Amino acid sequence: MVAHSADKPRRTPAKPAGAEPPGVAAPAAPVPDHHPEYADAFPSPIRPVPADLALKPEDEKKANALALFAVGLAAEDNADQDAMLERYRKALELDPGNPELAVKVAYELARRNDPSSAIQVLKDAIKAAPKEALPCIYLSQLYAKNLNKPELAIKYAEMALTLAPDDFAALQAVYELYAANGQEKKAAELLDRATKSTSTSGKYWIQLAEMEQGMWLKEEGTAEPAQLEKMNTAFRKAAELGKDDAVILSKVADYYVLSKQIKAAIPVYLSILTLAPDAGDPPLNNVRDKLARCFLVNDQRDEAIKQLEAIVKESPLRFETYELLGELYLQKEDYEHALTSFENGLRLDNGDPASYERLGYLLLRTKRYERAVDILQAARKAHAGRPVLSYMLGIAFSQAKRHDEALAAFADAQSTAETNREDLLNAEFYFSYGAAAEQAGQLEKAVGLLKKSMEMEPNNAQAFNYLGYMWADRNERLDEAGELINKALAIEPENSAYLDSLGWFYYRKGDFDRALKELQKAQAIMQRDDEKEDATVLDHIGETYLKLGKTAEAVSSWQKSLALEKSKKIEDKVEAAKQKLTKGNEPPAPAPQPEK
Repeated sequence: MVAHSADKPRRTPAKPAGAEPPGVAAPAAPVPDHHPEYADAFPSPIRPVPADLALKPEDEKKANALALFAVGLAAEDNADQDAMLERYRKALELDPGNPELAVKVAYELARRNDPSSAIQVLKDAIKAAPKEALPCIYLSQLYAKNLNKPELAIKYAEMALTLAPDDFAALQAVYELYAANGQEKKAAELLDRATKSTSTSGKYWIQLAEMEQGMWLKEEGTAEPAQLEKMNTAFRKAAELGKDDAVILSKVADYYVLSKQIKAAIPVYLSILTLAPDAGDPPLNNVRDKLARCFLVNDQRDEAIKQLEAIVKESPLRFETYELLGELYLQKEDYEHALTSFENGLRLDNGDPASYERLGYLLLRTKRYERAVDILQAARKAHAGRPVLSYMLGIAFSQAKRHDEALAAFADAQSTAETNREDLLNAEFYFSYGAAAEQAGQLEKAVGLLKKSMEMEPNNAQAFNYLGYMWADRNERLDEAGELINKALAIEPENSAYLDSLGWFYYRKGDFDRALKELQKAQAIMQRDDEKEDATVLDHIGETYLKLGKTAEAVSSWQKSLALEKSKKIEDKVEAAKQKLTKGNEPPAPAPQPEK
């Protein structure tokens, strides 16, 4: 037998049911002389809840309602909609003034096509909590969308707005009902009243501003001056109150862009970049991209480049950024950076033919002919049916003095274009093809192609001059050459290249005074227009001086030509002229000094 401690009461054995006589209560279990100093998770007669920790009846109802709500949530997670609704309704019976719970129950009832029950639930919630706006808002929606009763819908929406004038959901409900029912004047008056709100919430003001934007800002980004000022006021307020919220600031800046207030957008985008990043913020690269475009519109190209460079540093796989960056460097005539940007873009866009074309064009423009050949050969291999790539390759081969390959590329471009793209075969194409043929020494072919270019474009000054100069330089068909060069000058009378051709034509005709006059005029125009002097023009001037017996001036001109472009042929001319000067005791012209 086990002995019992003196301070530990013996447990009274349980009696069978019905052992007590009717009307006599069973004796309660012994209760300890003291209560615990803490709340027991499982209160019992042995450990009752202390009086100061016991729930009041109304709180107990809320606790039970919360427990039922939790069970309802579990049922919702398990997709047991019937059990969920049952628990939520029981919870609502215990806590009828809970607006969120009432709306949840009403929503489920409406979803089950029982709007009448949903409306009753919400009306009961309004009676239980007459100062809550949420049931009124949802009730207005039920009347509007489920029962098509706009008057009652507006009544309850206005009631909600009266209860919560700074609640944007209530404002939106009233506004949308006014707008849907053609009450535009009331909607405008509502927005005017809303702008007098004392709300200090940036979210409220950005939502109000966007509502105004939707009402007043036209698709082309314009609005009436008064309306524009109202929108600006709301967006400024949003930016002020939401100065630490990147989402709000981004919406403000985007509005300024849409309304063509670019200068106002720039500082807002810049302020976003100074904020500490947050998970919900718009990506900084998107902000920088928008900022760069604002700088462009505002003629701040260098600032735009700075932002785009930051983007590619952080996100080196953004093809569009390289494209825009390359274009901006092109505008600055910063060809090195433009090439780098376009080449990076080409790696990312899987060899898009347009990217090949742009890069090839830039390489030709910067006289990187061998690199252009490599790029364009790869392009033509990847896009064999695109004649423009063969056309550009022909130009690259020709400039790289790979003449036979140039003519083959031009022929391929012509053949392919005749099949699927005849618009490529224009005057410019035949001019380039003709020039390549002339450089390859196929003069008859060149003449035919250049004449075809002239036929296609009757005022083709470039073709007139090229063929005229080609004949003059070879001292052939001089009368025809002169006619062609003069035709070119009639179209462009101050073109320095055409004046050089004219001067060389007179040189071949033996009219050296007239030749020098035209050549010096060409040189003066280049100097006037800040063009670089041309080595060929200076060579022609030297030859003309020599014919006029002005050997010193000839040497001076040739030395200037050599300073621009090294040439063994001209070096030999200088040496021969110097020897002539020495033998004839004619003092040589001073060598040109570098510009300071």
